[in-house]
Amino acid sequence: MNFAYFGMINAKKYPGQDFLIERNPERSERRVLTWKEFNEQTNKVANYLKHNLGVKKGDFVLHLQMNSIEWYVTFHAILRVGATAVPLSFRFASQDIMHAAKACGPVAFILSDGFLSKVQPIQEEMKTIKHYICIGEQIPGGMIAYESIIQNASVEDILVDVDDDDPAELMFTSGTTGPPKPVCQSHKTLYEIGVGNALTYDEGKETVYLAPQPFYHSGSFFLSFPCYLAGGKIVILNGLQPKWLLDCIVEEKVNNSWITVPTMSDAVNAIKKGEINIKEYDFSHFTGSLVIGAQPVPPSLLQDIKRIFPFKTGNIYGITEGGGGGSINLYDEDVLRKPGSIGKPTFYMEARAVDDNGNDVPAGGVGELILKGSRIMKEYYSNPEMTAKTIKDGWLYTGDLVKIDEEGYFYIVDRKKDLIIRGGENIFPVEIEAVLFSHPKIQDVAIIGYPHERLVEIAMAIVTLKDGETMTEGEVIEHCKNAGLAKFKWPERIVFDVVLRNPTGKIDKPKLREKYIGKREVTINGKIKL
Repeated sequence: MNFAYFGMINAKKYPGQDFLIERNPERSERRVLTWKEFNEQTNKVANYLKHNLGVKKGDFVLHLQMNSIEWYVTFHAILRVGATAVPLSFRFASQDIMHAAKACGPVAFILSDGFLSKVQPIQEEMKTIKHYICIGEQIPGGMIAYESIIQNASVEDILVDVDDDDPAELMFTSGTTGPPKPVCQSHKTLYEIGVGNALTYDEGKETVYLAPQPFYHSGSFFLSFPCYLAGGKIVILNGLQPKWLLDCIVEEKVNNSWITVPTMSDAVNAIKKGEINIKEYDFSHFTGSLVIGAQPVPPSLLQDIKRIFPFKTGNIYGITEGGGGGSINLYDEDVLRKPGSIGKPTFYMEARAVDDNGNDVPAGGVGELILKGSRIMKEYYSNPEMTAKTIKDGWLYTGDLVKIDEEGYFYIVDRKKDLIIRGGENIFPVEIEAVLFSHPKIQDVAIIGYPHERLVEIAMAIVTLKDGETMTEGEVIEHCKNAGLAKFKWPERIVFDVVLRNPTGKIDKPKLREKYIGKREVTINGKIKL
């Protein structure tokens, strides 16, 4: 079944009901699209792609936009003609866009005019792309104006038949461990992700889902699928200032959401500093959960959320290859009881912790997290060797190190490639990051391995302080000592600087290594760490 089918059927069932709401607080702008309007606009773009541009089943279409109503419309239009959508990060440089184009040989490109400066210099090099559709007011010669398609194309329903296993999307990974990899999701996989998330987070027809993070990432986008499948409502928020976030939740009656650690930390800190009076907000409508993820969530942040906000929260784990956020989840009732845990596998998912030989490790032991279930990726597109290394006997090897307690709860220890080996002793950066994040002066922190002549590696801390705060290296060490952190884990190099993160909120450790060590990858004991 074509995943785009549900937009068509929901337009028949709920034509006048709001589906997409886009808020741009900086411009005091609010846009709305009903299910009927969404279906009509999607049909117009799909009909134009097929009948005017000749885009067909099996083709690939690049897709580069900021979060918007048009993002959602054009993505589904690509699927409706049987083609594969390739959503790109809005942070991609020209070379990253070229990397994506070379990976799949696209025939068309739908982009916003804000990205012309990145795309135009490489147009001649992307030889497979025959047509460009541009959204916005600055339409270069040789490109097709999106608005003209919306004004003139046919609204007739169009839906090309596809097999369940046909590719629907190539979603490039965040690239924190190397060049972005093209993760291929089939139509059936997207459906399974939507159903799994609906059952995991109790979402459906009555859900108003807040999507504040980038759609090209498997977080906000995949977690919006229950609303898309069941006829709910999706709120797109452009702008993450704490007041804008909380205003949006209240004014749109949001009752479910996923938010990254930096975004939620900013809101919590604004409330703590008195910049926002939480008593002015009525969250009584928030019957679902606001879960936090995209990186290991410091227990102190979840404790603050439980203390400040009346709604439920949770710690969500996901990986693009495993169907994004919601593969494993720690529910609200366990947040305080199981600090640091990511919870247990969700609907139709299995998870294990295994050693290098694929054997299960005992409770309390550290092993690689592997996942199995219907939401796992189809493949790394056109890379059978990498796919075979990642999926073995139906199990997805995530590269994340975890331990499992006696009750079956999973805990992220770290990424395999982020492990620091100091004089033969293993140091897991996440453990140190969680300790330092709990300090009242610290806004953000990252730990990386720093080369050492005798010990091979030592822990280096990059610390971002909250506005107006000052701190010494001695205070950092004293906090580690008071928290009971073993001495060999204490950071031996400390810098006060901005912690670099990618748009999905993950710490960008390759860039941090490049900045402070001079290279993105470091060879330790004969192994390359990206």
